[in-house]
Amino acid sequence: MYKRFKEFHNTDALAFGLKVLEIVHRKQLKPVRIRVFYDGDVVFQYLMDDKKGEEWLIRKQNTVFKTGHSGMYVYEHAEEYKELENDDNYVICGGGYPLYIDDTLKGAFIVSGLAHDEDHQLIVDALNEMEG
Repeated sequence: MYKRFKEFHNTDALAFGLKVLEIVHRKQLKPVRIRVFYDGDVVFQYLMDDKKGEEWLIRKQNTVFKTGHSGMYVYEHAEEYKELENDDNYVICGGGYPLYIDDTLKGAFIVSGLAHDEDHQLIVDALNEMEG
């Protein structure tokens, strides 16, 4: 279902962020915001030129932690998450992806700035390309 890590380090967060930037440039996508939250800390965050604020990053992160699922999963199963619809702390859309160490939710990968399904796909592509 979701990529699981045996271990994760801050350098992995940096590698993820740089991979997202590489893909954005290669595919000539619009600028995005990127965040990796791990073990209680923001270990990587970058707002490309013309991007401001972190509200969407926080809301997408909160959705991952509340549900244990990606924002795209929550979007595709919105009927199960009605309680989040009118809560400004969360958002029902793609762009947040859980960071599991084995079976424990320890963090989240977040991208914001494209259409929400493209945000999700950018995360998935970056994780897949990181594997080599």
